Amino acid sequence: MLWNCTETALRELLPEVLGEFLKRNPGACMCPRCVEDALALALNNLPPRYAATEEGVVLVRAELGQPPEKALLVAALLNALQQVATNPRHERGREPWFPTCR
Repeated sequence: MLWNCTETALRELLPEVLGEFLKRNPGACMCPRCVEDALALALNNLPPRYAATEEGVVLVRAELGQPPEKALLVAALLNALQQVATNPRHERGREPWFPTCR
């Protein structure tokens, strides 16, 4: 199995970073589409870090948890959240409907 460790790390950081972002930007839309758009944008601006074994995941995750790497992840996520909040892919006040089929 192949793991995208960068995506996992961003998803784990998301609740805390999103909470801080919304404190400073209370009117920002953070519907599921906007959150996924921000995650995709952040991932596209970061180098991918994949692992093919569980041991590899542990090593990459340890590296991504170090202050310099973690700061890059947080910065990429904050920049992406700002870009999406400024330019959502839907009209303001008209958040898209999402089926619950996961």
